[in-house]
Amino acid sequence: MEAPALIWFDLTITTRHAEIDKNFENHFDIRYCSDTRHLEEALEEGSGVAICFEFDYPDRPGMSLLCNTKERYPHIPILMLTTQHSERLAMWAYRNRVLDYIVKPISENDFRRCNNLLQAIQKTKNGQDGRRIINRKSTIPAEIPAGQRTGGVRLAPAVNFVQKNFRRKIRNAEIADHCDMSSFHFSHTFAETFSLTFQEFVLRYRVLMACKELQHPNVPVSNVAYSVGFNDPSYFARVFRRFIGVSPSEYCEQTGNHEIDERVRQLATSLELTERYSSKVGPQQAVVDPHGNRRISIR
Repeated sequence: MEAPALIWFDLTITTRHAEIDKNFENHFDIRYCSDTRHLEEALEEGSGVAICFEFDYPDRPGMSLLCNTKERYPHIPILMLTTQHSERLAMWAYRNRVLDYIVKPISENDFRRCNNLLQAIQKTKNGQDGRRIINRKSTIPAEIPAGQRTGGVRLAPAVNFVQKNFRRKIRNAEIADHCDMSSFHFSHTFAETFSLTFQEFVLRYRVLMACKELQHPNVPVSNVAYSVGFNDPSYFARVFRRFIGVSPSEYCEQTGNHEIDERVRQLATSLELTERYSSKVGPQQAVVDPHGNRRISIR
């Protein structure tokens, strides 16, 4: 029996065709498609059971392509695979009528669920009556970058790793391996891209996260220090003053101070995070600056 066709949009920025789970390759006829202009050709070659969008680090153009494809072909199920997972991203996917949202690496249970869904659709496809399609779109989450900066594409795994693991010790060699670079090449590329060393980036990110945690009342400064990855509260206090201009305790007492808020914004800008920050350092919009560089939002 001929395997059903699965139209595959590879929108990964760090790998090409490397993350497709073997189960998909074993059960489906994978047909790669670069853009919607070639989608009709792919569909004409055979009845596609679904369209799959594979991301590692989603951006707005890729997600807009997914939405536009769903609008153009509302009767075809769409799958979304992603490495960078968030609850907001999952909610956005399902609100925009994605059939299944899968986080890589793909577990056996995830594939079984997805495969059962596709098989059920395939079995009932010919017998379905026409149905009215509800056209409901949802705003792309603010944490999704507006685009990928060419010079920093290979560093996306490093930034993502810091956001998830800043509370523990992070070594350059470990992150270089995540980016598929040598330690020397990674350090040079990171410094050239962000105008600061990787360890300085980690240090600044920890301070920024500390600003967020210090908003909670009655939280001991020492607890915050340990929480964001500092082993020595005294060292944390010195580093915090270096970037914010006041001690952690003074920061707690001066929330809303314009000068301090500006220091926090400057710190966020140095990390190329979102440029709009209040003293609470909450989630903000990801934007693109006039030079086309992306701003990675904080969560």
